[in-house]
Amino acid sequence: MRLFAERGFGATSVADIEMAVGLQPRRGGLYKHFTNKHALLEAAVRTYLEDARTVARQLEDLDIPSAGSTEPAAVRTLVIELGKMFLSEMDRLEHLTRVLEHDAARVPELTDAVRTEIVDLSYRAAARVISRLAPQISDAEATAIVVLGTLVAVRRTQWTFGAAPVGIDDDRMLDTLADVILAALGARAPLTSR
Repeated sequence: MRLFAERGFGATSVADIEMAVGLQPRRGGLYKHFTNKHALLEAAVRTYLEDARTVARQLEDLDIPSAGSTEPAAVRTLVIELGKMFLSEMDRLEHLTRVLEHDAARVPELTDAVRTEIVDLSYRAAARVISRLAPQISDAEATAIVVLGTLVAVRRTQWTFGAAPVGIDDDRMLDTLADVILAALGARAPLTSR
C-alpha cells in the first residue's frame, strides 16, 4: 500500500512490489498470491476494512457515561483518550487515504465500503459519545463532524506539510479540544498548563 500511496497505482510496477516484499522481481512471485496488481490492491483495502471493524467493535464496547454522571476531569480524560485513538487510526489509514485520493475509481465498491465502514462509522461513534455526554445537543452527527473534522484537518496538514499547524503537538491540541468540549458542556475543570 505504501508504494501505491507514494507512486500511484499506475506508476507502481509488479516488479516494484515484488522487490519491496523481498521477492525476486519479474519471476512471477506476486502471481502466486494474486491474479494481478488490482487484486493485490483490493486485498489490501479489505485488510484495512477488517482492521477498522476491529476498532469499531472496541468503540462499541466502551462504557460511555451519561450526561451529568461524570466529573469534568473524567470527561477530559475520555475526550483525550478518544482523540488519541482517532489520530492513531488516522495514522494507520494514511496510505489507504492517499491511494483512494488518486485511485478511487479503480476500486469504487471498496471506496464506498471505506466511506461507510471507516469514515461514516467514525463519525457515528463520535455522535454516540456526544449523545451520551450532551443529550442537549440537537444534532450529534453534525457536532461529530465539527469535532472530528478538526482532528482530520490537523492530521492531514501534518501529512501534507510534514509538521503540525503552527507547531502545536497532538497533546496540546487534544488538551485544548477537551477544554472546548468541557466549556460547551458548561463544565468547569482545571485547565491544563501549557
